Amino acid sequence: MKKICSIILAGLALAVIFGASAGLAQSTPPVTPAPHNGTAGLPADIKALITSFDATRDAYLASQGALLTKLSAATTAAEREAIRDQLQANRTAFLTELKAFRSDLKTDIAALKGKITHAELLRIIDAAYRAATEGGPNHHKGH
Repeated sequence: MKKICSIILAGLALAVIFGASAGLAQSTPPVTPAPHNGTAGLPADIKALITSFDATRDAYLASQGALLTKLSAATTAAEREAIRDQLQANRTAFLTELKAFRSDLKTDIAALKGKITHAELLRIIDAAYRAATEGGPNHHKGH
């Protein structure tokens, strides 16, 4: 009898705890993300860099996807090795372009530092960060 009472009390305590947390979860409003501006407010030079990088990234991802499909269909070890070499060459070329993009972006930002205020620069950097993390029109999160 003592075991049954303790089990019932434990069950009631759990029901109260989970019932209270479920009520709290329902009473709070859902989180809505802020609207996404994309590259609005960025200088034309930086918009052009971002657009060209997006095109380069999309071409790289399409090429890699096609090569990975070929790799899975390859029947001989020589075919697989050739496709792996192509994948590595594409990756190396993309990383080289990425390094050039970063260098150009640094150069443009350094040129902007002399032309605009610190607050405006922070706003531009924040807009670029939001465009990269929240996903712009051509943003891919690992796909």
